[in-house]
Amino acid sequence: HRIWGSKERNPHIRAFWLNTLSFFLAFLGWYALAPLGVYVTASLKVCENQLYPPAEFPKRKAYLKYKNVDKQLFYCRYGKNDIKDPTECKDVPATIAMAPLCGANAASASSGANVSNLGANTSAVPCATAQMKTRYNPSVLPKCVCTAGTECKGVIDNAGIAGVASTIFARSIFGSLLERFGPVNVQSGLLLYGSIVVASASLISAPWNFALIRFLIGVVGASFVTCQFWSYL
Repeated sequence: HRIWGSKERNPHIRAFWLNTLSFFLAFLGWYALAPLGVYVTASLKVCENQLYPPAEFPKRKAYLKYKNVDKQLFYCRYGKNDIKDPTECKDVPATIAMAPLCGANAASASSGANVSNLGANTSAVPCATAQMKTRYNPSVLPKCVCTAGTECKGVIDNAGIAGVASTIFARSIFGSLLERFGPVNVQSGLLLYGSIVVASASLISAPWNFALIRFLIGVVGASFVTCQFWSYL
């Protein structure tokens, strides 16, 4: 079939491609904000390390449990006092605590990944850097700590729930709209609506309107129902 033929020659293939392309546009808008949750919360200043700076609150559970997956490093340099429910990092081993401070050259040479997790291999330490003499390793924390149990994670989860809730609600009522106005009109209106609410994401300034924008964007998920209805015609 020719894609750009007339309505009389190939109406079905034209409808198929318009249906497909419109769905991909709606799908793109629907999921546009979801992967950016951490960046949004960072701009809202609700990350754990923004609300509770590690220098002032070193014993926050989100920090004690943190592991940098890329570097395979832990916030607790020498381990934590409890694996499942830590309340503090383990003390600096006596051999390191009693060792003299290394010189500038030695300190810079030993400040890499191996310094952060010496573990039990501390039997013979000729000298130790100031970094090695601290139980905490805040340098492994990302710019936004947003792990389970933090306010940041709660903001993202609430926004996600709002987005799913509106999608379910919209899909339940779009059947009547499709029968009354037809899939072309409904899908066109849905894409226009989606372009407005996705663009309004730039106005997010607080957790409540982040959840509100996700709720409004979730309506675009009803395009799945529209495309199914359109395909059967």
